[in-house]
Order: sequence, then C-alpha cells, then structure tokens
Amino acid sequence: MTAPAPLDPVRLLSSVGHDLRQPFQAMRLFLNLLQMKLADPKQVELADRLEQALEIGAAQMDQVLTLAALAAGSARVRLEQVPLAPLLSRVTGELSDKAADAGMEIRLVPSTLVVDSDPVMLDRVLRALIENAIAHAAPGRRILVGVRRAGGPALIVADDGPGIDPAHRDGVMEAGGRVEKGGTGRRGLGLGLTLCQHIAHRLDHGFALGGRSGLTATLRFGGV
Repeated sequence: MTAPAPLDPVRLLSSVGHDLRQPFQAMRLFLNLLQMKLADPKQVELADRLEQALEIGAAQMDQVLTLAALAAGSARVRLEQVPLAPLLSRVTGELSDKAADAGMEIRLVPSTLVVDSDPVMLDRVLRALIENAIAHAAPGRRILVGVRRAGGPALIVADDGPGIDPAHRDGVMEAGGRVEKGGTGRRGLGLGLTLCQHIAHRLDHGFALGGRSGLTATLRFGGV
C-alpha cells in the first residue's frame, strides 16, 4: 500500500480554521438561550462557569488558528488608515470588567494618532497584551494603555507587576514560553506574546518587551 502524503499540521490547521471556530459560535448561542431559561441560582452559577470555560477554550483555539494562518501565509491582512482612538477605547472598555474582577485598573491615555495597519490584527495584539497583563500582574496593579510618539509612533501596554527578567524575554515570545510567577489569571497556552510578535512581523511593525519595573510591551508602527 502506498504511504499517504505527509501532513503539514500548520497548513492543516490553517485550512480548517473556519470550520473549527463554528462549533464555538454555536455553543455560545445555545448557552445564551439556556441561560435565559434558568432561574435556580445554582444552575445559573454552573452556566456562568460553563460560559467562562467556553470563552477560554474559544480564545485559545483562536490563538492557535491565527498563528497557523500566519505561519502558512494564509492570514488575511488589509492595511488601511486606522484611527487608534476608537480602537483603544473599545478594547479597553471591553476588558475593564475582567481587569476589575482581577483587582486591576486599566488606565487609557487617549490618542488622536492614525496609523497604517490592519484593524482586525491590531485589535488582536492590543487584546492579547492587555489580557497578558491581567493574567500575570498582581491585584492592585495598574495597566497603562497609550501611544508614544518619540522615536516613531508606538502603541504601549505597560503594567507595574512583577515583570519579566531581561534574560527570559525572548523565551516568553516562543510558542508555549512561560515564566512561572504569581498573578491572577488562569494558566494559558503561552501563546499571547508569540501571537503579538508574529502579527507584528506580518504587518511590518516592530515588537519588543522592556521595562525596568513591571513589563512594557511596545508595538512600533512602520517597522523596528
């Protein structure tokens, strides 16, 4: 019997990404319909926990599929003029409750900057950076989101948490790379910063981690 052609797992995931995301969308719909019918507090609590688990799974699946599409070269990228003000306001607003539940505050510094980028990919990067800060900083910390113009326009997400030792910063941007520290978030796949780095490369933006205290992630528009 002739051996089957070797499978490329990256291209396989990239090609079936849409179909793999659909069950999560259906589960969200059915769960929302179920939650509308529940009255018993214990059942409501179980449904809420199910919703949390569903969202974690959906987010992790999305990270894997997006990375596969980027690696396979099939990720759709559309560069256009993107005003940062509505993007920053929307994403920080959507994540403010999650930050508050973890005992943190997101502080947004408004910006009128307009950049050449992909709005969908930029949303993914900003969301991943804020969620990374929520997951790894300690309660009572602040997360600063804003734009720095000196040295070229750049998006900044900074926290005053434990930070990452400079010797480990390259490692955490590798797939599955983690630094085991405190924090309030659930253990993830270790793909958030990897995703940011690959999206930045695809968009020809620069991406770096720094900060003497805490962690500062910088997405520089127009290259390194």
